[in-house]
Amino acid sequence: MVNAMSEQKSPVAKIKGISDLQSKLASESPEDDASQLPATATDTSTTKRATKTHYRALIVDDNAAFQKLLGLSLSMHPQIGPIDCADSGESAIEKAKATYYDIIFMDALMPGIDGYQACALLRENPDYKHTPIIMVSGLTEPYDEVKAFIAGSTTYVRKPVQQIPFKALITRVLNLLEYRVS
Repeated sequence: MVNAMSEQKSPVAKIKGISDLQSKLASESPEDDASQLPATATDTSTTKRATKTHYRALIVDDNAAFQKLLGLSLSMHPQIGPIDCADSGESAIEKAKATYYDIIFMDALMPGIDGYQACALLRENPDYKHTPIIMVSGLTEPYDEVKAFIAGSTTYVRKPVQQIPFKALITRVLNLLEYRVS
């Protein structure tokens, strides 16, 4: 398997199988299985920390179309390296046990363990105590945002994601990660 981090063709090449993804986007329906989304750009062996130049991201959302959209948006940032996806809180926790993620995007409402519970469980793990966890949700009540912060979320972004403020948020989070590494 070719390591996508070593390929410098385009930012979207960071997501494994992006050419297949682009052709499938035109033909597939939104309810297609989220497990078919390109997940890891490198192997799935356990790693502790990313390099100083590339940060591993995890997108947790039960909506495959949103995973793809967010993955493409994140891949435009050169500091974002491998991007993995999970479609449930349980899957996110399992992936986080096997691989360290530098930044996590978590939907609030999912079947099974929701984003709030998954965030709280991740915060119990010392490796994820200071990891940016960004809650991304369509919920708009102030209580929902407060609930996310109580669960341990770093910040809260409402769906639909507005690209200009989102890009500024990602830049701030990446600057924070750079500061922590140095």
